[in-house]
Amino acid sequence: MKLTIAMLLLLGTNVLARDDKPLISPYFDRIDDGPAFFVECRNTSSHRISSGADIWAWASPIRIDGAAVPESEGRSVPGLTIEVEPGGMWRGIIALRQSYRAFFPAVKFGALIRSARAVQLNQGRHTISVQCAGVWSQEFEFYWDSETPP
Repeated sequence: MKLTIAMLLLLGTNVLARDDKPLISPYFDRIDDGPAFFVECRNTSSHRISSGADIWAWASPIRIDGAAVPESEGRSVPGLTIEVEPGGMWRGIIALRQSYRAFFPAVKFGALIRSARAVQLNQGRHTISVQCAGVWSQEFEFYWDSETPP
């Protein structure tokens, strides 16, 4: 009886633990002039979706401090694409550049796309949220220091 209850609790925990909201993590680099984020989105559909599809975070709306960020010319276009299987993860790197740069470095660490948007940030506390396939992430808190070396 105890084993049955333990298994049901474990199963329930696993079901509750699976959250299909996009996940945001900080991404540190020396290339982008601004904060960057590693984003993971689960394909919750029953079919394969191209990693270059517009439903993923690189092409979908983002919010900074709760306000929608307008599309910018700084967005990248996917190169080689793969199919993201049902239940599979799409991964991308999104940078909030403080200046325009035409250079886009290669993807890394399992990311399928690397993109940037020109977003001028004031110094201080901010939040970012992204949308994948119509689902918004939780707000991710970060701080931006706009000081530059003398």
